[in-house]
Amino acid sequence: MKLDATPLIGQAITSVDKKDFSWFFVFDNGDQIVTESPWRLVTDQGIVVTSEDHEQSFGLPLPVDATESVKATLGSTPITDIHDDTKTGDLFIRFSGGRHLQFLQLSSGYEGWRLRIGDCEFICKGGGGYTSFPRQNTNSSVHRIT
Repeated sequence: MKLDATPLIGQAITSVDKKDFSWFFVFDNGDQIVTESPWRLVTDQGIVVTSEDHEQSFGLPLPVDATESVKATLGSTPITDIHDDTKTGDLFIRFSGGRHLQFLQLSSGYEGWRLRIGDCEFICKGGGGYTSFPRQNTNSSVHRIT
């Protein structure tokens, strides 16, 4: 199954939260990306913030709040394109104004990110690529469709 993220086109990120080791990126329509792997926000000027920067002081008066940096940089900017690198499993989300949110797969064994779009969940596999599962409801069994 090909990664079809067209339902996210035109959506904006409404919230970014970090809970324990997981990052949650939620879109207007309720779809979301969850990751424990590194991510970064890039503009035409370069890297704005990464997951690795969160709560680092870098000699600043206050530690970096990556969630606030994402919200401030993206605001309600809509997604214009989304694609994945089929070899590495990296996921790239392009927003208008030359802004990009990149979810990086840096492990050959662990999952990288999970993208829920409607009734389907895409999971980045260790070593790259992804698999997908239909999500009919939480009480039904999950079937793999790759």
